[in-house]
Amino acid sequence: MSTQGLCQWAQVAAVFIAVASQTPAQESSGSWMRVTEHAAFSPRDTSEDAVFDGKLWLSNAYHNGNKLVRDLWSSKDGATWTCVSTNTPYDGYSELAVFNDKLWAVKGSVWNSPDGVNWTRVLEKTPFGVRGYGELVVHDGKLWQLGSGADVWNSTDGAQWNCVTNAAAYGRRAASAVAVYKGKLWLNGGRTDQPSSPPEKHYPKITTHNDVWCSADGAHWTRVLEHAPWAPRQWFIAREYAGKLWIIGGFDNRNSRNFGDVWFTEDGVTWKEFVPKPGFSPRHEPTVYVFGNSLWVVAGNTWPLLNDVWRLTLP
Repeated sequence: MSTQGLCQWAQVAAVFIAVASQTPAQESSGSWMRVTEHAAFSPRDTSEDAVFDGKLWLSNAYHNGNKLVRDLWSSKDGATWTCVSTNTPYDGYSELAVFNDKLWAVKGSVWNSPDGVNWTRVLEKTPFGVRGYGELVVHDGKLWQLGSGADVWNSTDGAQWNCVTNAAAYGRRAASAVAVYKGKLWLNGGRTDQPSSPPEKHYPKITTHNDVWCSADGAHWTRVLEHAPWAPRQWFIAREYAGKLWIIGGFDNRNSRNFGDVWFTEDGVTWKEFVPKPGFSPRHEPTVYVFGNSLWVVAGNTWPLLNDVWRLTLP
């Protein structure tokens, strides 16, 4: 073999060795890696998420039989989880956010904590009250509460809340996927409380959607897309990751099944499905994080409930 040929083979071998030595191998190709099949916390769905103090935080849980578990867990790597509390002081299923260097829990009341251990009640009763399947996000230097009803609220301190609109253009939504992306609030899909024609199979008194909305100020909303290529759904999650807006999983109310698909977009109009294998099982109400340059999917409901942890790291 010529010297040039030997050099070419050496280069190929070097590339092969470099790729093979990466741990885990799935991450080098941008695939999902299962970090652990059974984390220390109980199988669950509807747990709230936050990335705070260099850790993943997992708050509260739904158990079968509509049982609320008021615990709080943290992890530095997604594999080893530490129980921080077995009796959280804030309202059950409070939504979490990180704001002004503190961890915040908002539902019917407002609490914050500098460390996840010691909590202070900031507001005894929120003006919007206890809501199901809404979202708490941080946008434009404020906390925002939206996605459960047609009203949108914000606050600069957690104590005083301002209703920016009572009638957002998307209507009385719930169980939508809400995120902040490119300096705007985004609301995707979810459900409204009226039957469709023909009625959807699982919960016949609701209609699920696959539209996409965005707003810079929370008051004026633009419908970017009436029908996305992903199927109508509720109980799914949206996150910004790797410069794109992603949606993950959810529940297909029309056909009474879970979704395991993942989609992303750069503009809310053109969506692409992310389909590498292996992948997590179809599920609704997972807990999703962006942490350590990775996208994480934790637990959720596949019938039965799960306590697994998955990670996607794009090259």
